[in-house]
Amino acid sequence: MFPLVLAVALDLTTAARASPRPRECRGATSTDGVWARMRGADAQRYCELLARGYARLAQTPKEALLAARSAEALAGPLPAVRVLAARADLRLGDSPLAYQLFQQAEVADPQAFVDPQALHDYARAASLAGKPLEAVRLYRVLVSRVALLAVPRERVFAQIEAAAHVLAHVERGGDEALGYLTHARKEPLGLSPWIEGLRLLALQRSGRGGARGSLGAPPSLASLGAAPAWAFSADSPLLPPGLFVALEAALTEHAGIAAPRDVPAGGASKGKRR
Repeated sequence: MFPLVLAVALDLTTAARASPRPRECRGATSTDGVWARMRGADAQRYCELLARGYARLAQTPKEALLAARSAEALAGPLPAVRVLAARADLRLGDSPLAYQLFQQAEVADPQAFVDPQALHDYARAASLAGKPLEAVRLYRVLVSRVALLAVPRERVFAQIEAAAHVLAHVERGGDEALGYLTHARKEPLGLSPWIEGLRLLALQRSGRGGARGSLGAPPSLASLGAAPAWAFSADSPLLPPGLFVALEAALTEHAGIAAPRDVPAGGASKGKRR
């Protein structure tokens, strides 16, 4: 779906324009959108419903979904309504429906994804719905606009997830993934184990796994914790199926290669701790 790539990649706008508030709700004097199609009172109600939905999205997505449905009853299935409903459905565990609604919104109006948080959710929904190539496409657009994400931790998540999806689904994607992870390293926000672990995996897949100077200190398996759930989460990055296992294998292999370097040249440990 090239229209989204073109419309969003060229739209390097300010953070104000990246607000989730639909552009047709940004002024009652607008000559397009709901203000042109609806009576003033109904248009105002529609915009209030969307504002309420976004206010409730993180904590009570069921209420956000109800607000989206009420807005749809007033104005029809506009792209802004579909995006809000899709983001709520994603948080409620219905990724296939969320992905379908996101797709419909993109076809109707690629500018519905000017908000990078909506684009991030679209990429997550594509991955969870089993559409890996679409997820890669969307993550690539997202990382070009990652500076507009308002929450610093979400910026790091987006870069980690983009790198992980490229590693999982793009042949010879190691160098691309390393580019995303290099940016993530600048402000890791406690996510260094994920970043450094994925860098090790990317270096191995690029044929540079033995280049010690290319690595920082690879994390331990314990520092990664348990594998993240294969579901939407605001607290952990979304990894494609199987990538956490590949990450564990890369760290185990690296630890096995690194251990013999502590042995003296004569081959005997002479009681030195390993």
